[in-house]
Amino acid sequence: MLLDSEMRVLLGTNPRDEWELLGGRAEPHDATPQDTVRREVYEEAGIDIAVGAIVDTWYYDIPGEGRVAVTSYLARPLGDVSLVLGDEHADLAFFHPQELDGINLPEGYRTSIRIGIDRLRNLQGEATHS
Repeated sequence: MLLDSEMRVLLGTNPRDEWELLGGRAEPHDATPQDTVRREVYEEAGIDIAVGAIVDTWYYDIPGEGRVAVTSYLARPLGDVSLVLGDEHADLAFFHPQELDGINLPEGYRTSIRIGIDRLRNLQGEATHS
């Protein structure tokens, strides 16, 4: 999950008109899961990112398509955050945590985002107390 300096999360709308975290399936040239996340976010939003720790993994049953495992990673932008809409989403937007309950967002994503934001806030708190 890409979090900007304001702790807003980047989401895109999928063909089911749901907001979702950016990402996707690995390709043969992806050496690591983090490489997949970096490539996918760049393809879907035109943003270079640094990928951090795994936040959460959960299953999502997509109607008519089957079950997928969703693994979320903490990520931050490297440089410019001008969004470039790719082919995968109808829209891209950053959301503050308090806005998540007011959008069509599958609960697994909502949970992962909250876990990630809490983890990042705890890490920032530890850094200021060191």
